[in-house]
Amino acid sequence: MKAKSMSRRSMGLTLIYLLVLGFGMTFLSGCGTPVGAGEKGQDPPVINSSQNTPPAQAALPDTANISVDDLDAALTANQGWQLVDIREAREYATGHIKMALNRPLGTLENNLTQISKDKEIVLIDLNGTRAQAAWQVLVEKGYDPTKVKVLTGGMLQWRGIVSSAGSAGSGDTNSAVSADTPKTEAKPEVQEMVGGC
Repeated sequence: MKAKSMSRRSMGLTLIYLLVLGFGMTFLSGCGTPVGAGEKGQDPPVINSSQNTPPAQAALPDTANISVDDLDAALTANQGWQLVDIREAREYATGHIKMALNRPLGTLENNLTQISKDKEIVLIDLNGTRAQAAWQVLVEKGYDPTKVKVLTGGMLQWRGIVSSAGSAGSGDTNSAVSADTPKTEAKPEVQEMVGGC
């Protein structure tokens, strides 16, 4: 009888342990993910000139880029633009521009009915790389290329982490910013609570 009671207790504790472990893995997934782990939807790694170059993507016209200052002015003037943040949900939760919809790049095509063809659209990501791919998707799906914009420098520039000189035209937002290069002033954003990270 005593052995049967101990066995049930042991199974109960094991079950509780597994539930707690499963709960933790569900809500903390992505925390501590090593850099370059290649998660779906993440920006591709920087490629050195000595490595093979990735497949060429059609270049965006200059009219497709919008600076942080121009976007901030448009938001202040309440021009009714639709902001689409194409980062993953946990990236979006760490901070995003007020009124931006979160539609990750991997599911963008499934959410086109939620993106208006009648409004100016600004695509936002971490540094502008995924937003360029999203621009291609929208244009291929019939959106007016003159109405779809990409936030130059993405959230890194919006937050003032990267200067406008570091990303304008060069596409290299990972370059070091010299001390005499003026940084973009950080703009307001919404922060959400992210458990455990």
